[in-house]
Amino acid sequence: MIDFERLAAEFGTPLYVYDANEIRKRVRFAKGVFESLNANIVFALKANGNPAILKVMAQEGIGADVVSRGELLAAKMAGMQSIVWNGNGKQPEDITHFINKSIEYVSIDSLEELPLWDGIDVIKLLRVNPDVDPHTHPHISTGLKTHKFGVSLDKIGKVVDRIDGLHVHIGSQITDVDPFLEAYSRVYDCARKFGLKFIDLGGGWGIDYTGEQLDIERLKAGTEEIFADYDGKLIAELGRFIIGPAGYLVARVVSLKPSDKIFVVTDAGMNTLIRPVLYDAHHRIKTLKGTGKTVTVDVVGPLCESGDVLARDRRMEVPIPGSVIVFENAGAYGFSMANNYNGMPLPAEVLVDGEDYRIIRTRQGIEELFSNVKL
Repeated sequence: MIDFERLAAEFGTPLYVYDANEIRKRVRFAKGVFESLNANIVFALKANGNPAILKVMAQEGIGADVVSRGELLAAKMAGMQSIVWNGNGKQPEDITHFINKSIEYVSIDSLEELPLWDGIDVIKLLRVNPDVDPHTHPHISTGLKTHKFGVSLDKIGKVVDRIDGLHVHIGSQITDVDPFLEAYSRVYDCARKFGLKFIDLGGGWGIDYTGEQLDIERLKAGTEEIFADYDGKLIAELGRFIIGPAGYLVARVVSLKPSDKIFVVTDAGMNTLIRPVLYDAHHRIKTLKGTGKTVTVDVVGPLCESGDVLARDRRMEVPIPGSVIVFENAGAYGFSMANNYNGMPLPAEVLVDGEDYRIIRTRQGIEELFSNVKL
């Protein structure tokens, strides 16, 4: 049991806290989904790129899915070996940098990008768009023809001699199994037709934010059925599924403001956790020290912004001012999307490993906000 009050007292708030044992458990669970198949798992650093957290995953034998030089550096610092380079805006100077760092795979986003990779010794995966609706938030849906990623499956025959495999990723936070299996089946049929030996299945496995859960056993059975006769290599890119439930945001209650409803004002705002305002996302909130009264509240931050709301119309026990509250499922797209809006410094991060805990990122200082400014 994590002692959030103790951590808040020692390291201050807002504070991100991660459970190393939960990370290990979820990595091993994900590996079990592919236990009968020839598959590797890589972690999507866009979900959380702290090298100390990545090191826990590297020790479990998984690789990295990176988009930028910064994410590549974090993966290398953590000792991750198998690396997939993703993204749709690669530039020639970046290609030189990444190849010199010995990446294993590259996901090529378009036919126009292909010439940049001719003659380069790396496993080339062409990202395809299977035109499958993942039934998720439109901002994190990526598998329809209207989206910017990938090429149509009917174009593969024209370039099959220039690629080694296919890559598909239909979106994020998907809790319906059917879109996954539909996309996997379409990509498998294409790979089998052209004899391609690598298939990157992407990620997108949803977690329980609001009670909806992905049926992992059905996903496993369906995946095994589709790829039972595939003699190539599979790759799965999982981010949120591994780190989301292993992370928490701890915030201190600054005040209670009664109006038409009660506003619970905290020292964490949309600069600390932007998912609620960006995706209308729901994070369960624990009241550690309450008044004993449960009412409907808005949990808000300290920013000069009407949209600075972390939970709207939430039924919860009213916390005592000065105490801390805990946002659950905050490990993915929490710190990685945090920002300095209103001149707010980035929060600290702590890793808990059983009875031990340690700071893995110090709180950003005010002076650091302007350390690269030239007057």
